[in-house]
Amino acid sequence: MKRLLILDLDGTLIDKQDRISRDKVIALNEIKKQFDITIATGRSYLSALYFVKEIDIKIPFICFDGALISDTNGNDYFESYIDKSELLEILNVIKNYKNCAFNILYKNYSLSNLNMISLGVNLKHWRINQKIYLDGIANVDVFKIVIASYNYDAIKKIENFLRSFRNGGYYAYPSGKKKGLYVLDIINRNMSKGKAVKMFRELFNYEFIASVGDYLNDLEMFENSDISIAPERSHKIIKERAYYIIKSFSELVSILKKY
Repeated sequence: MKRLLILDLDGTLIDKQDRISRDKVIALNEIKKQFDITIATGRSYLSALYFVKEIDIKIPFICFDGALISDTNGNDYFESYIDKSELLEILNVIKNYKNCAFNILYKNYSLSNLNMISLGVNLKHWRINQKIYLDGIANVDVFKIVIASYNYDAIKKIENFLRSFRNGGYYAYPSGKKKGLYVLDIINRNMSKGKAVKMFRELFNYEFIASVGDYLNDLEMFENSDISIAPERSHKIIKERAYYIIKSFSELVSILKKY
């Protein structure tokens, strides 16, 4: 039987310093004897690629919260962009919030306004331009917009604006790295990690999929997996939906040996 393990990155595979512990590397090497391994992350292609290479993933991986399935050679198997009319509408609203920073993410680079740098947000693995030129954006394909602010009310107002004409493709959350910082991620309204996992199964003929995730954007990924696993420090709702809750990756090894 063709088996696949899909791992979330932040809060699951890597810590707040973007490190993968040696214990996890050892566990993954053991799991590879039975399962193919890939990742599904909200991070950009370049950021995901850094970790894919670190743990020597050979198969395609999911990034931008499901909007792109690609591999280490840059071959794309699925891509889903933000609708251009929606993109301009969203950006025209965001630019009115002076206390918000934002990044517009393409596959191999991003455009960032200066606020993102002034907030001290870590942009490791991203290629940055210092200014946003709204006039030219409608002519390019955008996978994701990331908005960040220490003003929670501003994030909620933008989220409410999105809710007025969208039923998906966005979620707000507190930053795991900067205390008091809130983040809002926006992708194509019809995409999610879960839909990408379903597509991954169909594209590459996997008969059994196990997924590991810790936050609300992993819920649909759980729903499209045969078993779901949550680290002990995961969001309460994620732990309620998971088949298993683990304290370490050594427990993950033991669980997967059953399958």
